[in-house]
Amino acid sequence: MKLSDTAYALLLTIPLIILILSVNIYPIAYSFWLSLNDVSLLKRSIEFIGLQQYVKAFSDSVFKNSVIISIRFVAESVLLIVFLSVGIALVLNEKIRGLPILKVLVILPWALSEFAVAIAGRFFLDRNYGFLNALLLSLGLVKEPLYFLNPLNAVDWLAIFFAWNVSPIGAYFILSALQTVPEDLYKQARVDGASAFQRFRMVSFPFIRYSVLITAVLATILSASSVVLFFALTGGGPGFASTPVTLYAFRVYFNAQDFGYGAALSWLLLLSVIVASVVYFRLLTRRR
Repeated sequence: MKLSDTAYALLLTIPLIILILSVNIYPIAYSFWLSLNDVSLLKRSIEFIGLQQYVKAFSDSVFKNSVIISIRFVAESVLLIVFLSVGIALVLNEKIRGLPILKVLVILPWALSEFAVAIAGRFFLDRNYGFLNALLLSLGLVKEPLYFLNPLNAVDWLAIFFAWNVSPIGAYFILSALQTVPEDLYKQARVDGASAFQRFRMVSFPFIRYSVLITAVLATILSASSVVLFFALTGGGPGFASTPVTLYAFRVYFNAQDFGYGAALSWLLLLSVIVASVVYFRLLTRRR
């Protein structure tokens, strides 16, 4: 029997879909069930309490602070990642010498794990042995080492290092879209006297807008779910100054072993990421 292209594609993908559902659906459903219960390991009891864990979250001052930190971190990270990705892609799209070597160097940060990025950040920013302080002292720009990971700037530095880690993959998404832009459109825009910014806005951006969308959505998901970078670089400190929802939920779940409340915090984070992703799609895919 001859199969159609659609039937053949389904035949190949259905086993993978079943595998993914079997691996993911049960943990997701179980975590939601946990969020509706009060789980006590000491009493070895599980009590159904409905939405009380979610109500508790909105009266939790530490959770409210972690939400503000997460929003700030995600906003800064996404802006930096999109800006850097577009800039890197535009450079890589030019015909310059040593381009193959440059492409390899650009993708290297993406090959590093968040833990490796955090360790690099520590060596770069540390007050006692950090590279940045050593450089500033040797140039005479400061008289004593600076404390970069202070309560005011810790989240900013986390966003910078996270953007450095993630931007390369976004740059390659956008670069692949840039290479589909017909050269004749650029030539015509130059003849019409369009500036570099006008050529980007009128010629390049319509072709790369969906790649920018994918980059923004990916950056939002990755930054909102980041926990290793915070854990290894600042530990959520000083105090709770750089404790996002992910790290707070991790501590509630594993340190305090409050599984119901930890699951509820994770679900609130998941819902916020879904809402943000929908907003991105509505903004960049609406018809003009």
